[in-house]
Amino acid sequence: MLESRSVGPELMDGPDFGLSQVLDTFRLLVPVNRMFGGIRPGLSFFRRESRHWDREHTYRVLDVGCGVGDMAMALARWARREDYRLEIHGMDRHPIVVDMARERCQSFAEITFSCQDVLAVTKGGYDYVHASQFVHHFPDEEVVPLLVHMLALSERKLVVNDLVRAPLAYLSTWLFTLFANPVFRHDARLSVRRGFKRGELAALLRRGDLQDFSLRWHFWYRWLLIINK
Repeated sequence: MLESRSVGPELMDGPDFGLSQVLDTFRLLVPVNRMFGGIRPGLSFFRRESRHWDREHTYRVLDVGCGVGDMAMALARWARREDYRLEIHGMDRHPIVVDMARERCQSFAEITFSCQDVLAVTKGGYDYVHASQFVHHFPDEEVVPLLVHMLALSERKLVVNDLVRAPLAYLSTWLFTLFANPVFRHDARLSVRRGFKRGELAALLRRGDLQDFSLRWHFWYRWLLIINK
């Protein structure tokens, strides 16, 4: 089952992913991301990167596939604590999800959202482009073009956090979702099967002529990819 990436579609990517499914899915997805490392890898990058920042400069971050704004809020809270200036723009193509993100983040003036497909965006100018649990939604042949496109929107680096495909990761997800709602159970298990192993992701990047990158493994089967501009 885990020898190669699954190509099946996730239900949240379909046209019938309505309000009740969104509420049920993100009610579980938010605490799961908090507990199992959906946010931590990206924050670890910005903590390291900020050692070279100018506190008088405002840094612009694009959060692709932002969901309901978990990463945007975590990044804004961190920047406030550390006295850094950020403007964070979250982007997702699902209008209900974007509306939920706006409602959750309304107390953060530095966070804005738009309902867009990143592949249709041509205007960049962001210092950093970030994507968490987004790339695994794409088949192999679309991954490198997607990364190249997102890198073109950044002035400095592309930061990508996603899932590792591994037996223990799948087993734990299978058990954790045993009593979850059908949409979350289906998509969570499929997400792991659509994840990458270390060697195959690095090989895919090199075949696509993306050479200037680093790839780190993080807690609970997450990888963090940094591609330099």
